Amino acid sequence: MTENQPGSPKSLSEKVLYLVIGVALLVLLVQLILVFFPTRVPKQAMEEPQVATSRPRPTRTFTPSATPVPPTSTPTLMATPIPPTDTPTATPVPPTATPVPPTATPVPPTKTPRPPRPTPKPKPPTATPVPVTILDQVPIDNGEWGKNFIFTDNSKEVYVQGNDGHRYRAEIGFLSSPQAVAKVQEFWRYGGRGGGNWKMILVLRDKVAWVSCTSDKNVCYETYVNSGQCSLFVQIYLKNHVWTSLLNDYLQGGWQATTRNPYYAEVQKAVFDPICKAVPDVPCVGFRFTRVD
Repeated sequence: MTENQPGSPKSLSEKVLYLVIGVALLVLLVQLILVFFPTRVPKQAMEEPQVATSRPRPTRTFTPSATPVPPTSTPTLMATPIPPTDTPTATPVPPTATPVPPTATPVPPTKTPRPPRPTPKPKPPTATPVPVTILDQVPIDNGEWGKNFIFTDNSKEVYVQGNDGHRYRAEIGFLSSPQAVAKVQEFWRYGGRGGGNWKMILVLRDKVAWVSCTSDKNVCYETYVNSGQCSLFVQIYLKNHVWTSLLNDYLQGGWQATTRNPYYAEVQKAVFDPICKAVPDVPCVGFRFTRVD
């Protein structure tokens, strides 16, 4: 390879390049001097136009970093930190600092007054049990023929010895309860007697000599009719052991106990069978016992 001759175009271009680079370095040096020593540069030099301003400056990008921000330029607010007491969370409010008002405390359920209960209505007077007595007569209705009665005849005196050691007089009749009286009237209508205002007489016997009253029977009865007087007669006889059983039940539990006596159904049948050939399903016949000693 041959060396470049002096005065050749290539050596001239190299010189020009070196010149440009030298000028650029000189300009950069001047700028650095102006940055660090601005008072030492005459004003005229600052106003003198630069030769290399028309060319791009590769090192111009280093200008911002060449002038660092002095530490004293930081705002004083950042230099002096805010005291921790100024921070809202620095002094948390204790939960007990603000007590809950007493009125805000919910009332326990057990202390909540309940509304007063309604005063119970008094029971009707009819709910009070009415003492049941033994009736000697019960009213009956014969429709268009009028109204009459069933009478009891206790003229024959019957005496019974109780297990309490005392002697009693026994009588027969009808229970005074509304249910019993209604049943008597109902079964009288079942008889269907017409042609007159009929009545009935229930006669208690102290002894009999009826052929039909055999030894195996506990209760005996006989019937006859007086059509002229529109009367139905029923005679009834209770054997002594039946009366004794009824009396002892009465002494133990009153009239209610007599209706549960094993002979009670036979007695009620003897009274109602002559009327309509049927027997009520509720107690209607009653007994009266009067102590005589």
